[in-house]
Amino acid sequence: MNPSLSTALFQETRPMFFRVLSGPQAPVYVDVLDALEVALQSAGSLPRSEALEIVSDVVRIHPGFAVSDEFPDAAAEASTLSGLSGLILRRLVETGWLHEPPRPDWQRIVHFSPNGEIVIEALRQIARGQPAQFTDKIQQACAQLLNPDQFAEDPFANLEACLASVRQGLRELRQMENIVARHTRSLLNASSLQENLSVLYDQFSETFGHACYRELVRAQLPTRILKATRSLDEMAQSERILEAMQRERLRRSPPCDFATAAAEVRLKISELGRLLSSVGPQADELDRRAADFARRAFARVRYLHEVSSGQREQVQRLFSAVEAQFQGERLTDLPDSLALPGILMLEADILSADSLRKPPLRREPGELEAIGDDLSETERDAAVREIEDTLRDSMNVLRANRYVSRLDGPVGTQWTLADLPLHSDDDLADLVACLLHAGSRDAAYELETERMTRDTSEPSRVHRLGYDIEELSLKKR
Repeated sequence: MNPSLSTALFQETRPMFFRVLSGPQAPVYVDVLDALEVALQSAGSLPRSEALEIVSDVVRIHPGFAVSDEFPDAAAEASTLSGLSGLILRRLVETGWLHEPPRPDWQRIVHFSPNGEIVIEALRQIARGQPAQFTDKIQQACAQLLNPDQFAEDPFANLEACLASVRQGLRELRQMENIVARHTRSLLNASSLQENLSVLYDQFSETFGHACYRELVRAQLPTRILKATRSLDEMAQSERILEAMQRERLRRSPPCDFATAAAEVRLKISELGRLLSSVGPQADELDRRAADFARRAFARVRYLHEVSSGQREQVQRLFSAVEAQFQGERLTDLPDSLALPGILMLEADILSADSLRKPPLRREPGELEAIGDDLSETERDAAVREIEDTLRDSMNVLRANRYVSRLDGPVGTQWTLADLPLHSDDDLADLVACLLHAGSRDAAYELETERMTRDTSEPSRVHRLGYDIEELSLKKR
């Protein structure tokens, strides 16, 4: 009988192995282990002096390290940066994260433990949530099952390889659900229109829509899985393949009798079929969560856009009335009898178009309408198509041409970056659209940057709307 997980785990690790990840100083130890593991990946080992330098660099960015709590009996040694780094390195060796084996030449060389490499990689995956390509693992398993020649030799090993690939693919599929949940939390914490658009387009659409969902559609997994399941059923009915798998299992360690080997083969075939059949429902659940996120995101964007549009309309009516009454005059020369609303500034020296711009108001997140589970396929497909259309049309050449058409002057007029009217984030987005489509045949303008005209790697920059933008010229045509 196999020992329990806890018994086997703590036979392989030291009692204090996981303690460094749970104490109050865990952030310091995690960053130290991360930096050391990266440095040891290529070299395999490091002199103790170099390892101490890495630890010192990490401790510098954690000034709140509580020495008295972590090393109560070594306060004097921990009073210096080098002494504290030595204590931390010694603690990691004692707990089994690092190895410092004795050598005949008395040199002190540090190695990272194999168990530590497994744990630190899992911690990185949990913390950073890199987008997973689960289709690769499942496609590999389907390709093996659809190729009977691969099962001619070592059929039991190939069966276990398929089983491991599908397990890993399903694990990565569930990680993709965590990506959707993470972006949902970011959406709820975002309180401005710009932050919501950044979550929707820059983060979600890039990491999930491009990297994950598009690969899911391209792989045509439902068809592949159906064919692979049929092939697996044929293998389960083939006495020749089953006997070959049983003989291979009998040759392995630990040894077993023929009945046990036959039962183990049947069990693994059944488990593989069950896992393959679960890919479709889990992918459908992922699709549903993505559609729910898209609906929530667009509803929140529309809400914030309506609120901000109402405020802009009020300000626009005010300045339109002032312009109609005092056309041709400067804002600073308006009479006091006009009684404009007071400017919410502590100090104001020179009024300009940029100085009147206020940052977007941060509002508390509103309650979102609950989404039911009884969604039709039409609603899910419509949400996905809405994301695709918005991504395609958000920065098109029409927007760039509209911006150029609003500029004063006839065809042939040229503006430098300093002359362009940039008063808001919308104007800045219009300029970005002009840059994106500068070489398009449909563009109604010509745009040149200083890199093109002077062939320089360090062009001059102009500060506009809080950004340093490379010098450029825009010509209407």
